[in-house]
Amino acid sequence: MKAWKVIGVILGVFAWIGIGAVVYKVATGSPDTAIYHGKQVPKRFLKTIHSLGLLEPGEQLQYFYSDALWDIKKGMYIVTDKNIVLYSKAWEKPKVIIKFEDVANLEVEYEPSVFEDSFVTVHTSDFVHFFPLSSEKGRDRKCIEYVFSKIP
Repeated sequence: MKAWKVIGVILGVFAWIGIGAVVYKVATGSPDTAIYHGKQVPKRFLKTIHSLGLLEPGEQLQYFYSDALWDIKKGMYIVTDKNIVLYSKAWEKPKVIIKFEDVANLEVEYEPSVFEDSFVTVHTSDFVHFFPLSSEKGRDRKCIEYVFSKIP
């Protein structure tokens, strides 16, 4: 009987270590569920953004959102002072950079629930692009207001 108790305790310890590792990874590696203002973007995300060549020299990041659970390369959406930048390694061409002057039309479906993302549709002369923005803290509206202010 004692052997079973010892085995049970050991298995319980390993289970708690596993749960702790998952919680730690989520707490330290996952992007926030809200949109980041430019200066709030963690350095680890900025490093990835720069390594992928998503920003031009001197370009200022204004808003950043990732709907990825762990790896931001699975889906990140950036608004800078010059462009809308979309990236997903799941796409055939993972990097899409839309200059504000190329935006022909912008449509937004705002989501009132913090559990769902708002949905943005950007029309250019040759393509239509779609991306989500977190509705949390109302930053989706602030981000889109900024984009509208930059579109000629």
